[in-house]
Amino acid sequence: MTKVLPSAGRRIDAGMVLSIVAAVLPPLAVIFPLGLAPLQAIAALALLLVDFRRVRAGIVALAPLAWLFGALALWATASALWSILPEHSLLEGLRFLVISAAGLILLNAALHMTPTQARRLGSLLACGVAAAAVLVGVEWLDGGTLYKLLHPAQAGAPFYLTRLDRGAVTLVLALFPALIGLRRNIGLGIALAIIASVAVYLVPNQAALLALIAGFAVFALAWRFPRSSAGALGIALIAASVALPIVTPSQDRIVALQHDIPWIKPSGIHRLLIWRFTADRIAERPFLGWGMDASRGLPGGQTDLSTAVSGVNLAPYSVALPLHPHDAALQWRGELGIPGTLLAVAIVLWGLWRVGWATALSPGRRAAMLAWAAAALIVASLGYGIWQSWWLACLWFTVALQAGSAADES
Repeated sequence: MTKVLPSAGRRIDAGMVLSIVAAVLPPLAVIFPLGLAPLQAIAALALLLVDFRRVRAGIVALAPLAWLFGALALWATASALWSILPEHSLLEGLRFLVISAAGLILLNAALHMTPTQARRLGSLLACGVAAAAVLVGVEWLDGGTLYKLLHPAQAGAPFYLTRLDRGAVTLVLALFPALIGLRRNIGLGIALAIIASVAVYLVPNQAALLALIAGFAVFALAWRFPRSSAGALGIALIAASVALPIVTPSQDRIVALQHDIPWIKPSGIHRLLIWRFTADRIAERPFLGWGMDASRGLPGGQTDLSTAVSGVNLAPYSVALPLHPHDAALQWRGELGIPGTLLAVAIVLWGLWRVGWATALSPGRRAAMLAWAAAALIVASLGYGIWQSWWLACLWFTVALQAGSAADES
């Protein structure tokens, strides 16, 4: 079902919707990252309006992934029955269901693009990534003028480039789909990678920088050893989900680490203490967990570690658990227990299996998709709460754009 604009006679199709998203997504993430979630909702609704029949048929084709996300959303919603924040967990579980449904709509549309649509999307995505990199440079040079203009509440406060950290992360994840779109022009691809890398370097966000480095490293390895690379990523995720609550250093050992290795930043020590606190809470509810997105309410989570832990050097008000553990595996285990962790890990493993084994892909496309997976796993392991709307939207968008930008392969 294709809509026609009466005034211009132009057809609005799924490819056009995704192309607009490709151009808008990276710069939007730099200047207004919380807009990614509303953009996802608008894009999914637009796709439903312009091609409902294909969306319905495509979701059936993505049945295994849809069932996994549905099961995870159902378990997350059901966790309200034992959650320490029952109403919050119920709403967050339902919200996750809606975001997942919107993401599946985006992915389905991307998988059914024509070669012409795919080439247009790849070109516009490359333009969007370049525009985002330039925006970071402009904000770096003029002290965040545009950011302050769009965020009046911050107008009188000093501007730090750390405010663009979400944009840097999105830039990293959008870069690899853009490189797929530019695979026929290696020179432009290299130039785009350099520009994006400089922009990410300017933003002092270690998770984004590590994700970029890991992405490039896996890209090089996966070009020659795709299945081994996919398998290694899967094994690393399984190992982290199983072992991290066990092997996280004790509080005393973390304090000793700060004295023995003084170059570790206080923020790194704080992160280890957060993980230790989360691991202790996991041990108290190992099977069911504390409830969907209930990390923010865990007992003792607002304890100021800078005063409560002797011998440690932390910034004031470094609490034991600020909203989430800054690690996806620990958050899955802590909030949704073993069943939720198994479902979440199964979703990632399904994707790695599809890319590494089940789908016929060119070496470059396969390498770029695995590079994206490595970068996303790094950020998920070090950065944001796994249920944050903008972060989920970023993941869904970049997965869909990755699929769409390669649809013209022959």
